[in-house]
Amino acid sequence: MAAKIAGNLEGCNVSIIVQQLQGAYERGQLKNALYQYWAQQVPKIFFTSAEVAISTQRTPDAVQSEEKLSRDVLFEPLEWFLCGGNPAAVFQQLQSLNNPPQLCGKVFKVGEPTYSCRDCCADPTCVFCIECFNKSTHKTHRYRMSTSGGGGYCDCGDVEAWKQDPWCDIHKQGLGQQSQNPIEKLPPDIAARAWEVLKIALQYAVDMLLWEQMGGLPQDLEPSVPQNTYVTMLFNDEIHTYEQVINALTKAINCESKEAVEFATVVDREGRSSVRYGNRKSCDEARTVIQKSTSSVRSKPLKVEVMHTSVCAHQAFAQKVLNWLGQVVNHSDGLRHILCTTALQQPPTGDPCVVERLMLADTALWKTARVQCHQIMMGSLLMDQESKKQFSVLYTRNYPQVQKDFMADDHDHGVSIISLSVQIFTVPTLARYLIMEHDLLAIVIRTFLDQCASCRHGRYLLDREKLQKNFRRLQFPLLDLKYVLSMVPDQWNDQLKRKFLNGFKIMVELLTSMQGMDSVTRQVGQHIEMEPEWESAFNLQIKLAPAVAMMAGWCATDKMVLIDAFRIVVKALLEIRGTADTVKMCKRRVCDQEAIVVDYTVSREPVSIHLPICRLLAGLYLQLGKHGLTFNSPELYGPLQPPSAMDLLEQPLRTLVMIAQVHAEMWKRNGYSLFHQVYYYHNVRCRAEMQDKDIIMLQVACAQMDPNQFLIALLNKFELMNWIEDVTEKGGSATDDLLRFTNSLVEEFLTFLIIITGERYVPGIGQVSSEDMVRREVIHQLCISPMAHSELSKALPENHKHETGMEAVIADVSTFKKPGVTGMGRYELKPEFYKDYNPFFYHYTRADQSKSEEAQLKRKKQEGESTACPPPELPALSKEFSSLVNVLECDVFVHTIRMVLRRVNSSRSRSWTEAMVHRALHLVGMALNEEKRLYQTSPYIRFNFVKKATEGGSNSLYSALHDLLGKPRIQNHADLLTWVIDRFDEVKDLKDQKQGASDAQKAKKVSSKSKTDAERKKKAEAARKRREKILAQMSDMQKSFIRDNLELFEATGTELSSSPSMEVEGSPMVVPSQYPVAVGPDRSPATHVTLTTSTCILCQEDQEVAAGNKCVVLAAYVQRSTALSKSRGKVLEDPDKYDPLLVSPDLYHGVHTSTCGHVMHADCWQRFYEAIVAREQRRALRFRHILSYEVDRGEFLCPLCETLSNTVIPILPPSSTIQPDSVSADISLSFSDWLDGLKKTVEASQRAMMKEEEDKMESSDDMPVLSPCPLPSITKNMAEMAAQGFQQLFEYMTETGAQAPYSDSVKEMMKLFSRATYTFGLGLDPNDDDDRVPITAWGTCAYTIRTLEWLLRDQGKPLFGSLSSRQADCITALVRVVTVSGSLSDPQTISKSALRLLSALLPQEPMKNIPCILDLDMFFTLVFLHVTISSLYCDENTAAGGTIRGVALNDKHLMHLVTAAHLVQILLAANFTSADTPMDTEETAEGSAWVKLFMAVRKEAGVQTPVVPSGWQLQTYVRESVLPFLRCSALFFHCHTGVQSPAQLQESGVSEFEPLCQYLALPADLSSLLLQNSGADVGHVVPHTIHSKWCHYPGIKESLASGPASLVKYPVEVNRLVPLPHDYSDVINRGSVFTCPRSDGDDSRAPTMCLVCGQMLCSQSYCCQTDLEGEPVGACTAHIYTCGAGVGIFLRVRECQILLLTGKTKGCFYPSPYLDDYGEHDQGLRRGNPLYLCQERYRKLQKLWLSHSIPEEVVHFMEANASFATIEWQHL
Repeated sequence: MAAKIAGNLEGCNVSIIVQQLQGAYERGQLKNALYQYWAQQVPKIFFTSAEVAISTQRTPDAVQSEEKLSRDVLFEPLEWFLCGGNPAAVFQQLQSLNNPPQLCGKVFKVGEPTYSCRDCCADPTCVFCIECFNKSTHKTHRYRMSTSGGGGYCDCGDVEAWKQDPWCDIHKQGLGQQSQNPIEKLPPDIAARAWEVLKIALQYAVDMLLWEQMGGLPQDLEPSVPQNTYVTMLFNDEIHTYEQVINALTKAINCESKEAVEFATVVDREGRSSVRYGNRKSCDEARTVIQKSTSSVRSKPLKVEVMHTSVCAHQAFAQKVLNWLGQVVNHSDGLRHILCTTALQQPPTGDPCVVERLMLADTALWKTARVQCHQIMMGSLLMDQESKKQFSVLYTRNYPQVQKDFMADDHDHGVSIISLSVQIFTVPTLARYLIMEHDLLAIVIRTFLDQCASCRHGRYLLDREKLQKNFRRLQFPLLDLKYVLSMVPDQWNDQLKRKFLNGFKIMVELLTSMQGMDSVTRQVGQHIEMEPEWESAFNLQIKLAPAVAMMAGWCATDKMVLIDAFRIVVKALLEIRGTADTVKMCKRRVCDQEAIVVDYTVSREPVSIHLPICRLLAGLYLQLGKHGLTFNSPELYGPLQPPSAMDLLEQPLRTLVMIAQVHAEMWKRNGYSLFHQVYYYHNVRCRAEMQDKDIIMLQVACAQMDPNQFLIALLNKFELMNWIEDVTEKGGSATDDLLRFTNSLVEEFLTFLIIITGERYVPGIGQVSSEDMVRREVIHQLCISPMAHSELSKALPENHKHETGMEAVIADVSTFKKPGVTGMGRYELKPEFYKDYNPFFYHYTRADQSKSEEAQLKRKKQEGESTACPPPELPALSKEFSSLVNVLECDVFVHTIRMVLRRVNSSRSRSWTEAMVHRALHLVGMALNEEKRLYQTSPYIRFNFVKKATEGGSNSLYSALHDLLGKPRIQNHADLLTWVIDRFDEVKDLKDQKQGASDAQKAKKVSSKSKTDAERKKKAEAARKRREKILAQMSDMQKSFIRDNLELFEATGTELSSSPSMEVEGSPMVVPSQYPVAVGPDRSPATHVTLTTSTCILCQEDQEVAAGNKCVVLAAYVQRSTALSKSRGKVLEDPDKYDPLLVSPDLYHGVHTSTCGHVMHADCWQRFYEAIVAREQRRALRFRHILSYEVDRGEFLCPLCETLSNTVIPILPPSSTIQPDSVSADISLSFSDWLDGLKKTVEASQRAMMKEEEDKMESSDDMPVLSPCPLPSITKNMAEMAAQGFQQLFEYMTETGAQAPYSDSVKEMMKLFSRATYTFGLGLDPNDDDDRVPITAWGTCAYTIRTLEWLLRDQGKPLFGSLSSRQADCITALVRVVTVSGSLSDPQTISKSALRLLSALLPQEPMKNIPCILDLDMFFTLVFLHVTISSLYCDENTAAGGTIRGVALNDKHLMHLVTAAHLVQILLAANFTSADTPMDTEETAEGSAWVKLFMAVRKEAGVQTPVVPSGWQLQTYVRESVLPFLRCSALFFHCHTGVQSPAQLQESGVSEFEPLCQYLALPADLSSLLLQNSGADVGHVVPHTIHSKWCHYPGIKESLASGPASLVKYPVEVNRLVPLPHDYSDVINRGSVFTCPRSDGDDSRAPTMCLVCGQMLCSQSYCCQTDLEGEPVGACTAHIYTCGAGVGIFLRVRECQILLLTGKTKGCFYPSPYLDDYGEHDQGLRRGNPLYLCQERYRKLQKLWLSHSIPEEVVHFMEANASFATIEWQHL
């Protein structure tokens, strides 16, 4: 295809074209020349055939060819003409003419990291790119980190974006440069051509992108040879789903589902895609089918156009022209200025300029075209200050139309022109200019009103349907309004005042339309039938609240603006009152006090929770004091009639009373909608502009009213007049419901009084600062419980900059407790701030109040303090609100409190509750505190609560308090009552003028208090001693029970008490008298020789573990693994041909087994599993399938702990209980004779096999079949003594008890386990006839032990004593099963396996498919030979289940042989780069021996040794390299023999080498295994002939010649997850530059890093889906099958979240190891705090992966979250 296109373009010589363009330019016909050239060439490059036109058929070669041709043919001539020479040289010259840039202006890509300085930013939208941030001083400040959604740019250098340090070190270089018109710096000829070229190119691009006639081109672009080909172009929308588009395409163009997915992906990514290429008719048919398939009643069909290919070609070229223009102007400021001027220049015809055309036609473009237009605007217009100003004027002028188009559009905000609002409106000077000159505020607010409201009779009415359906798109003008108001002006002028107030009036109109929204009337009799819609109003409130608060902040900066705004709001409030029904007034009388109140019964009349006008007025009222104004200032109202206090009080009081009645459960029949509204009314997101403002308005009214009248108005509104007049008590006819409602309302009423008089921590009400207000919030949140930073932040309200102010006070009031490996860091309140606790804090919910009281009560009891929580000391009120305290001393208040207390004293009264008493005592305490404060600070102020409370003698309030002393009815509040009476006496003494009496009273009080404190301490001490005594008694009883039932505890059902796992748990062990040895005839006796008893978790019956008894099993999970792989990416390609016997040392494939350690009878488990299968078969008919485990794959959950399992491991007794150690003690056979016999066996078997192969002429691809030779045929060629020993060694025992009497159930479970390892380990169907079935069981034992050794080494733990009980039980059960399975399997099969292993270990002649020792893992070989060598000489007559006499001696000789082979492996693979030896290290005999061996071995193998290491260096290297093998061997033989482990191996930090050698019966000098040293025992030396054959075996030279990279490196290091950078910004940056591998370089939407191999993947996207076993899966799911054998651990970069996957359908999310300074992870980067890698958390992830616990973690998560929405894990 590329060749064909290139052929069509012959003759396109650049120099000729440039000459033609130059001539046309001189004639003034450049546009015609360019259009003619493009008309001929563009259709030849783009959309020339189906292979190029159809998106899914565009191969990478075709894309590259198209790019190259467009560059060479279309753009290169244009650049040569523009530059008048070589473009590269000219552009470099132009770049040198630029001043160093002061603005960065880097346009962010999707997912790129951005930084906002919390200390210095003008608003949260001001950000740095990572390069500028790292070079700025803001790195040491408080900053937020986030990822860009694309479309913004770096604000470095913008002085209006930062309060200080606006430049980084890079852009500081541009300071001080003289301003000069950049066009003047351009060479005149280049400037002249640039005006023409840039204008023509921009005009062409815009004309073609906006071209509407899809059937043909403009006349000047028509090609000379017309074509008759069309495409069906499918456009994107945000309405139809992927599935709908895919289904429509499969019907319309008859494509496969996979191709339809690719089409849908392209449409979603680029905004459109051509789906058919052909003639007009076929394309029309496809369009018809697509539209018919996607149309429905609820949604319009997909947009589909039939377009001429030439139109498509020119539009594709137009997009490239825009990109080219962006690249060109980046070379020169002068060229950028020319482009800006051209784009903003209005044509002489009066038509809109280019920018305005693009702005108004934005919604007509597809996604990529929009993005390119926005980027060219940001890269040019917004980088030039004057152009930015002109663009802003155009944008403001067209703002209503742009918003209207956006409302009708369905694309996201990020690809709309309105997303550029943030770049304009957040610039303070520009925003104020637009307000003054173009009335921006009024335009924005009016635009919102026009979209969601209609004007009737001069008043706006909100359209609820529009708000409900389109609020997601409607909210953006409100967001723009917040941008405009983000910076308060420092100075005002008349024009700014006038235009601001104009916008303020329209805002008041909007708020007036919200006043009284969603009013509700209490349902009586029956429940509401349909829940009303309420979310729209609250969504509007939440989005509008910041703008309202910011407008109030603007008003506060200028007195005249504040007065005018106050008048506007008062006028609106009065108009609302005037339009309401006639207000009825009535008189109410309480305690000889009379008041005229509004007769409005909340429980019967409609009430609304939305009162924005009243709340705006409250906010403005708080600002009056800053300018010396009060509510009664004459200049405040002008011609308006001042509102009365009752006008201010009525509306918010109705709302608060309704909420109180909701709390009293009087509105239950109104449904959940009302409860939700009340919840959000108190919620932290809304309360600042709702609840708090209502409280402020009531405090304003209270400050203007007589306190008695205020309380009467409250009692009347709360409908408590009958209660206060005692009608309920006297009448006695109150129903239980009425009494309950009344009591609840009294509680709410008293709480309301506490709030009105006590909530003073608001600047303007109390003499406090904003920090004091935040401090009080923090104190009360920490009184609930210690909190994490994020929890505390969520509980505090944010300002428009998303700041809570917490950081300024948190260190003063709390201490931070750092987190451990799990959990979060938490703040704990300092003890000295508990005195500020108020149990009736008005921001507490009922749950918060209860929790805080419980916490304080618990704390006080622990510290032996009084349990009373008295009211805290309050700050002084401001002058305007000083009269608030009068409420606490007025007659109605005293009467109310006295009535509550008297009713408590009355035994017949039902009109009281404990909560009522608590609140009454709290109010009395508040009044006493206030009187004390005023007496001490302002004695001239009269406050006579004490006097009024003591009047009346025995009927006084003071007397009522004393009467309550000792009453059991209020026992819970006895301490508070005592505190109130003490405070009463204290205040009385302060005001007592008689000094003598005062002193006597004080002395009496001090004596009484001291006595009370002493009694309290005495009681606390007695309680402590009583608790200690009870605990001691319980401990003695527990110990006694354990002694009496010792056998029961030893035979606990979930652990094997006699297994080595008990040693792990630290139980007492029998310590042998000499050093323990686990291998050979001289091995130490086993420490556990008794049989164990286990308890089945299903039937709870005890069962003794014995060979002939019923089988007991452990639930187990078998899984494939690559965790130990040293060849990451190497996969098991063909399991049918895989040989599990000869295991490669890179361990690229393994089978791991784990268990939860819970024991069951085999038959109990079988019944349990059959029940699960039956239940699952029935479930398909009724419910959804279980997701956490797959029954059809044999999976189930442990019945006790719900751990994932897929098989069971039979529990066998120790081998010492079956075969005594003494049976092989009398066998005498040296290592050399043993070795000689095995060599002869291998030689004889190989000769027999070769003869058989010659006879049968077998294929060279067949695996060699070695058959064992009879034992006599081997011994006849040996010396007599050696033959006798060899014969005895391999002689099967025939005595009674020689064969293990295993029961049938034990054998069946062993077969089941072996079958499971074969099935799950190799991924094959069960096949008991396959010889590999038992081998995979042996392999999983070795692999699991190797895994545990790695795990212990990685954690720095000792080899013994560190495994958990479940890990120890697992490997013990595995080892016992494996060691027995060899004797129970087919003897012939086992014999052949042993021969193949010996052929690899003792090579005689090269054999096919027998690897060299470099390709053999020695620990696996050791385990396999231990299992199989006993069956080496069996024949057809040998019965399964037998055992030979010389097991122990065989183990010792095998250990020596395999260790020697491993040492040769280590020497051959060594790669030394230096031979340095410490100065104080002397060469030893062992070191010299190793050097000699090293040289000899490598010489035998033909390997050059450029660097000869020193003896010390080589000795150290060998010991470190062989140590993992020795550790694994020690674990294996410890579990097999039960021999006590050495004490040295139970401690960490000690040398393990020599203890391991001694434990394994190896010499401490391992060189003696290969080289005879003087004086050394020659009995265990491997002959030179054997390691010579090892070195000469085919494959050795090839492996060594391939270099160290292809060999397993020794010492084998533990695999770890990929290293992560310390700063998460680096991770984000890496993710931002990652492009989707299947989308032509586009950014990935969800970059995800595999933590195992480090590969970055494009997750959760259709573009990178692949087929796996016939099913489409996402990139991560596909990756785990090549990297992790079906298990994976990933880091989702943009979400900062760990993803765990196991299989295709299971997964879970896990906390990230990246934490902020407060010890918290930040999923989704919502908080934006800097994140740093926590090594402890990452090590925990490492342990989770290395221990193969990911499937278990996933299943536990899925079980715990089964009710959550299902996630399609396979698509991630």
